[in-house]
Amino acid sequence: MSVTRKSHAFLLSLFLIQMANAATINVGSVSALQTAINNSNSGDVINLADGHYTNNTLNISKSNITVQALTVGGAYLDGNNTIVISGNNNTFSGFQFTSKVTFNGSNTITLSGNTNTLAEVNFNGYCADHFVYITGRYNVVTNCNFQNKLAVMTDKAGTGDLVQIIPSATNPGYNTIRYCSFQHIPGMGGDYGNECIRIGNSTLSAFISRTTVEYCYFEDTGLGDSEAISVKSQENILRFNTMNNNQDAMFVFRNGDNNVAYGNFFINSGGIRVKEANNIFCYNNYFEKAGATGSMNAVSFIYDTSNSSYVLDNIHFIHNTFVDCGLIDFGGIGATNGTWANNTFKKTGTIFNNPNNGTSFKGNIYKGTLGVNIPTGMTNSDPLLVLNADGYYGLSASSPCIDASDANYPALLSIPGIDTLLMDIQGKTRPVSRIQKDVGCEEYNAFGTVINRPLKLSDVGPSYLKSVSSTMLPSVDPTVFSVFQNPGTHSITVTYSLSCESTVHLELYNLNGELICSLNKQKQPSGMHWERYDIACLTPGVFLIRLRSNAFTKTIEFINE
Repeated sequence: MSVTRKSHAFLLSLFLIQMANAATINVGSVSALQTAINNSNSGDVINLADGHYTNNTLNISKSNITVQALTVGGAYLDGNNTIVISGNNNTFSGFQFTSKVTFNGSNTITLSGNTNTLAEVNFNGYCADHFVYITGRYNVVTNCNFQNKLAVMTDKAGTGDLVQIIPSATNPGYNTIRYCSFQHIPGMGGDYGNECIRIGNSTLSAFISRTTVEYCYFEDTGLGDSEAISVKSQENILRFNTMNNNQDAMFVFRNGDNNVAYGNFFINSGGIRVKEANNIFCYNNYFEKAGATGSMNAVSFIYDTSNSSYVLDNIHFIHNTFVDCGLIDFGGIGATNGTWANNTFKKTGTIFNNPNNGTSFKGNIYKGTLGVNIPTGMTNSDPLLVLNADGYYGLSASSPCIDASDANYPALLSIPGIDTLLMDIQGKTRPVSRIQKDVGCEEYNAFGTVINRPLKLSDVGPSYLKSVSSTMLPSVDPTVFSVFQNPGTHSITVTYSLSCESTVHLELYNLNGELICSLNKQKQPSGMHWERYDIACLTPGVFLIRLRSNAFTKTIEFINE
């Protein structure tokens, strides 16, 4: 279905009006920045000159504007900062918070508006209650870095996290954290605060958040808190993230039902903990030396007898791979109706401990010592894994895991916006038939483009923190190009990567090949990029977005529902 002439004309006229009224405004002080924000029009870009600015307060109540450093990473907001973005569709980008200030008990950046983007922001050695505090909906935190948060407080009052999302009692938030780095968080470890990301809290555990955390990198965060991600609400998605050298931290489903973790890498790190949660689905994840050293396990079930609402009911681990990991602790009591299906285990030593009576096993293949009595569903056979080009272990051609899956496992939890087991951990296609799938997280010799593999620090975070010598890994190249329709809004987010500085053209077409409008044409640096566009004027139907950069061109379809 193509765009009607009326909506086509309106879209073009709206685009031209916004372009005509938009202005670029350069300011040299925070007071001048606030004045420019107060007087801004839709589409304005306001640049703060490079330099250091101390003890700043900003209120961005206008909508559809960009507030950024003149040179990305060139403006430092030192001392105590309070920045509130209550407007909608704004971008706040390119600032650094690096001064080692006395503890600031307020939140540094609060996103109380909707559909805002926080990008290319660096927190290093800074101190505040929360660095980013989100109460609005459809907000995106992307390509930011969080490290060395000063360890001056504990979590006894439910505060102290780097990124905190507060879900609504009535409307799912659909906030997204992507392409961010979390690293080197000092402290006492355990449950002493400074979690990297907290989604909800124990009093909000019944609220539906629908937060997505994707393509984020975590390293050495466990001394801040053992929970790198603490999920304390419902219907959240942790996908395509990498935990590397992070043995004292885990992804934790702490309070709240109906949550998902898939496509994540846990390498020389803690793995997944389930405590006070029901209906948790963990699939297509890769664990290597997870829980092998340090204070965490590869997987931990913890049954809290003080909270009868959460009995660890329906905790499912499906199509995961475990290589040389620490213990998988089943918690001993509490778990009911759980399933471990089509997982691969390879280890010299004991795999499981602390058995429970509420977990069934189907189609798993292992080499090692079980450690607990599992009468069926565990086949003792070397999975014959081999190190692949991306540095982790996948299936060899002679692996007994190939086409060996058991079809008898629960239907995966359906949350709007998530993928299914039709893709393996690389993002390649798996068979539709359950019995034709391979055991473990990877499908041998699958078809399609690799869109996921263990992330490196150079893949994420602000562009200006990457050294000149840093190179993106092979799967992060111009073929990474996707369009996502943001649920509940008339907008899309376009994501793409550049292997080098390029002039990017993004163009919107109908199915007849007619150009509707040019969305973007500008020179951009290497790395991951995102663009959000309003498509309220398009009729429902199928459209095309074409990306051109240097000699590369790719076109993909998206459906406007």
